[in-house]
Amino acid sequence: MSDFLSRAVELSSRFSRAYLLGQLIFITLFFASYLVMMQPFLEIQNNNIASRFLIRGLIDGASSLLITHLLLRPVLKLYLVNTTKKLLTLSWSFLYLIAVSLFWSGISMLTAKLELLKTTQIDTVSFNHQNQQVLMEFSQFNQWLLGGFNSLIVLLGWSLIYLFWHNLQQKKQLQQQMQQAQIQQLTYQLSPHFLFNALNSIRALIFENQQQAAQTVTQLSELLRIHLQTQMRPVAVLAEEWQTAEFYLQIEQVRLERRLATHIELADDCLTQKLPALTLLTLIENAIKHGISPNAEPGWLKVKAEKISHSLWVLSVSNSYKAASPFKGTGSSLANLQQRLQLQLGDSIRCQQIKTEHQFEVRMELPYV
Repeated sequence: MSDFLSRAVELSSRFSRAYLLGQLIFITLFFASYLVMMQPFLEIQNNNIASRFLIRGLIDGASSLLITHLLLRPVLKLYLVNTTKKLLTLSWSFLYLIAVSLFWSGISMLTAKLELLKTTQIDTVSFNHQNQQVLMEFSQFNQWLLGGFNSLIVLLGWSLIYLFWHNLQQKKQLQQQMQQAQIQQLTYQLSPHFLFNALNSIRALIFENQQQAAQTVTQLSELLRIHLQTQMRPVAVLAEEWQTAEFYLQIEQVRLERRLATHIELADDCLTQKLPALTLLTLIENAIKHGISPNAEPGWLKVKAEKISHSLWVLSVSNSYKAASPFKGTGSSLANLQQRLQLQLGDSIRCQQIKTEHQFEVRMELPYV
């Protein structure tokens, strides 16, 4: 029992914005229905009586919030979530719900006995039947049972909505976790490809300029550090992506020298846009490996990011293209990238590969958030 109470207290102290919004909607509907039922009494010319009914409605509304949050929510979350198929659990929970309903009804009756609110107690009801006025009186016990039944309807509806909402949240969270795992797995697949290219660049330098090779190793170690940090979180902003890609370009610039000219145009309002980690590095690697490196003549690489509308921005990487690459690519890196983009940003992205006689471009239209 003590363990349940400690867990219930812990749960009561934690809630999300969605839950608070739901409670706000619940209390609004509760108070609106109370005003509809009490409309005949609120229309009485005596403002004193009408204000007392309003006060009682506010007290009943506050007690409904406390009861659902402190007595109902912990039990639903601890015993009913993910166990809705257990008949015994359902039976005990329904009995508990009846007990809470009677408890709430009792609180409402005690509230009506306060000196200020005595005039709000309804123990007689009159109605016309066959042109005769019929008067019905309710004992304290009958009032308690009738109030308990009404409370049961309210709490049962609240419980069903809460369980439905909670299951939706769990499914959404599970879907996000699976999506995150897929993105992480696809990110890890880029590591061997990236490291292979970087080490080949350093290997070529060892026989030409050992000092530059040592400096490049330092740059590679820094790049690997950033790369490993990036893998810890599969999403990065464009500014971080460019920082990683810049280290790689410095390594490739040493190897290719004048054969690589770079043109970078990154709009400031795009630097905070999120991308799957290593997106820009993948595009630049692909451009150098298949477009610039195979050619003895000077080549160029252009990276551009710009906002084209209030909800859309474009990231494009283009490169010169002349001789055919000796590397028989499978297209897996770009397919990998497109899959990660769809997992992270949804189907709203548009990815194009534009190839002409002397130029190859990858252009991605992405949602601006």
